[in-house]
Amino acid sequence: MKRNQQLSKTKESLKEQRFNELKISLREQMFQSVIGPFGLTPAMFDDKTGGNVTTQHNADQGIYAKESEKYNRTSDYGFSKAKKNLLKQSHADRTMNDQTFVDKYTGKEASTRRITESGHHKMNAELDHTVPLAEAHREGAWMLDKTERQALASEKDNLHFTTMENNRKKGGKSAEEFLSEENGFDPSVTKPLIDKARKAVDNHLPTEMERLQYHGKALAMTSAKEAGKNALRQALGVLLFEFVNGIFVEWPPFKEPGFIDRLIAAFKRVANRVINKLGSALDAAIQGGVQGFVSNLLMFIINSVVTTSAKVVTIIREGMKGLWEAVKMIANPPEHMSSDEVFRQVTKIIAGVVTMSLGMLFEESVNAFLVSTGMPYAGAVSQVITGLLTGIISALVIYGLDNLFDRLAEKGTDLLHAKEANLDELQSNLLHMADLLEAQFKNSAMYQDIAKTYLQIGLALETACEASTATHESCDKDRLAKEQLLNELSVKKQQYQDNQQELDALMTGLNIKGWGA
Repeated sequence: MKRNQQLSKTKESLKEQRFNELKISLREQMFQSVIGPFGLTPAMFDDKTGGNVTTQHNADQGIYAKESEKYNRTSDYGFSKAKKNLLKQSHADRTMNDQTFVDKYTGKEASTRRITESGHHKMNAELDHTVPLAEAHREGAWMLDKTERQALASEKDNLHFTTMENNRKKGGKSAEEFLSEENGFDPSVTKPLIDKARKAVDNHLPTEMERLQYHGKALAMTSAKEAGKNALRQALGVLLFEFVNGIFVEWPPFKEPGFIDRLIAAFKRVANRVINKLGSALDAAIQGGVQGFVSNLLMFIINSVVTTSAKVVTIIREGMKGLWEAVKMIANPPEHMSSDEVFRQVTKIIAGVVTMSLGMLFEESVNAFLVSTGMPYAGAVSQVITGLLTGIISALVIYGLDNLFDRLAEKGTDLLHAKEANLDELQSNLLHMADLLEAQFKNSAMYQDIAKTYLQIGLALETACEASTATHESCDKDRLAKEQLLNELSVKKQQYQDNQQELDALMTGLNIKGWGA
């Protein structure tokens, strides 16, 4: 009963603790959102679709990171001098005169001039880039400077006279697509022109090594810039948060006397709080620099496959901070923190990143709605509104996750109590088993001594058996020797008897007096 009361009291205190944490988290999350991704970030970063470095994938879509990389036919691809030279050459080799010219795409003669609907004479022979300049630009000419682009535009092997009608129909279509047999052209005429033009254009485009050098230089410059800006943004974020949070905490009541003095004292305390955070701001700047560098490199890798919008670029950079903290906690968790607590903190960090990302995407909708209503400064207002809402939702999500983990822990606690009871019973059984094992150990020691005695007896018996065998063998030898002796004695006795009989007979024959009496 007492234990249940303690558990109930613990649950109530935990709920009160979580509610107090929610109130603090609401304030901190709103401040961080308004200061961070919805405040400093839009002010310090000019994120663009496709990231800070143009990839070939983005160039294929006509998306470029720099103005100098964009396609501008008029200013960058002038070829007037080449046009004049080709006109002179055409007149010199008699493929063109005032009346007719040879259409390079058909190999047939056509009228050099045409008459418009208003009756004016215009050139019907027009100079066309067989490989369109826009296509060449997308394929890599965007990396070239203005002089190199003009050289590409003036490439004579890519310039051919055709009729105005063919030139208009072709437009920006690729040579292989337009000058095909399906469109009425003879491949034996057009294919050599296309192959020669394509080879000539490729000679002007950057090589793989030049592309690698171009991207490497662009990545180094933009990554350094992003690292510096992100380091400054993270450091300012720490200091501004401490400043705003300090004002909120330290602001004195209006109604009490001596408001000005207390206000000055409060600002001094706020200033001290900010100064004490300089070390944390420096750490944040270092981490922010690394995160900015990594996020810029990551954006380049992603945009090599798929084009990201400007908002996604912002989300990836801002999310990098949370992901960095999560990875750092997993790789090097605090010594006092259990694995369950590490999992809880990592889950909350990732949930905050997801909530922030959804909030930044939602900002577009809020901004569009405010703009449609004609509200002035709709962009700034939408950032503030979305930042506050995102901060509130983030705090509520974290609060919900804490409660979820607490409930899971409560269910786990009940199960733990049952396991503790089972463990107590198991401990008792183990102690009884230990006594039995100890008795068995003693018996085993006794059995070991008996076994040693039996071993000694066995050795003694083995020795006795060996002695008995030796005695038996000795007796056998004595018996054999005795039998042999008896046999010899028997023979000697017989010999003696025979000798005695012979002697008796001899003595009798000699009639010796007294012999045999």
